[in-house]
Amino acid sequence: MRRRLLIAFIGLVICSLAITWTGIRLMSGIQADDLARRQIAGQATAVAAAFNESFSAVGQQSDRPGRLDRIQRSLGLGRIGIVLVPADNASPVRILTPVPSTIDLNALRSPALASGTTLSGVDDGSAWAIAAVNPGRDAPLLVVLVSRQVTDPLGPAVNWLLAAGLVAIAVAVLAALRLSTVLSSPVVEATDAALRIAGGDLDTRLPDPPATSTDETADLARALNSMVEGLDRSRGLERQFLLSVSHDLRTPLSSIRGYAEAMADGAMEDPRRAGAIILSESKRLDRLVSDLLNLAHLDAQRFTLDLAPSDIGVLTTDVVDGFTPAARESGVSLGSSTPELQVTATVDVDRWAQVVANLVENGLRYANSRLDVDLTSAATGIELRVHDDGPGISADDLPHVFERLYVSKRRPDVRESGSGLGLAISKAIVDRLGGVLDFESTVGKGTSFHFDLPATAG
Repeated sequence: MRRRLLIAFIGLVICSLAITWTGIRLMSGIQADDLARRQIAGQATAVAAAFNESFSAVGQQSDRPGRLDRIQRSLGLGRIGIVLVPADNASPVRILTPVPSTIDLNALRSPALASGTTLSGVDDGSAWAIAAVNPGRDAPLLVVLVSRQVTDPLGPAVNWLLAAGLVAIAVAVLAALRLSTVLSSPVVEATDAALRIAGGDLDTRLPDPPATSTDETADLARALNSMVEGLDRSRGLERQFLLSVSHDLRTPLSSIRGYAEAMADGAMEDPRRAGAIILSESKRLDRLVSDLLNLAHLDAQRFTLDLAPSDIGVLTTDVVDGFTPAARESGVSLGSSTPELQVTATVDVDRWAQVVANLVENGLRYANSRLDVDLTSAATGIELRVHDDGPGISADDLPHVFERLYVSKRRPDVRESGSGLGLAISKAIVDRLGGVLDFESTVGKGTSFHFDLPATAG
């Protein structure tokens, strides 16, 4: 990137200098040609007037060559030609002095020349002019032809311009080196940081750009820092998940093993109680394994739905009633309400029951004294709302409620489904059903989870 920036910047400067140089040469050349044409036209007119004073004797003047030389040197002309053009076009012209080779002699017969107009022009770097005077009626036309080379309009300035161009290129190289370093260094730093992150160093951070900085490099630094923070947090959640799962597996397994060993040794006085405990712990293990399998299926996009029209009012009531003993044991009043008329929707019965159970179970963990489950139906769809009067969700926890493996900071002793998967799985199921799972929470007043399904759910 740095090399490309350097080449592009230097190339841009060189192209700019070349275009500027070409423009200067063209404009100065045009101005120089115009100035030379006007100057030589005036000089030709002056020379013609000077020779007109002695026209009658010009053919006999012995000092004519010397006079021409003096005029030529004083005016800086290349050559001065004098020609007599007879009044009648039939007679040949009389060349008194050699004429410049750059002038077309056919112009001597021009009517404009006879009327007193001075002809001038620039051809191949040589300026020329033709001026004429008419000494009298029927007298030959005295024509003066002059020429000179057009000098370089820039003159010695060319060397200075070339030197200035070289200095400009040198400055451009230095500026390009500096600019390419400034522009590429954030990218180089980001690349090095990305490589360190890929190597497992999640403590890597780029310097935080100022809040007022909105350029691309600042956005890149913020995005990279945000990414590594997310990766670091994901690693922490993964570690927390492994610890949680290992604990949840070890606890029931230890209980099952302990009672099984006691029964094998004949030391268990109440086998029925031991069997009940083993059954309860087995169900707990089964629930955890089921959550893990659901999570794996969600990740692999192999989570299928068995959709069929169902009376979700009855289904919801049955699920809620199943938590009545648990609510009574926790000292929580569990209430539910459903529409009087049958509420039918196309859903997966098992997944609907799983979502309702997850929300009720989550609410029972946090409710202080009451948990309400309300099912409502309208023309646009159905809504299930589970409201508890618990402590509410803190501002720190709000963005992470539906994240897998996340455990609330407000109640670290309480965990979703034993591993922080319940709400994440519920949201994924509701999304697959075509609904939206959301919540409202006020600290100190409780939390309300609700999800909506369209009337054509499924």
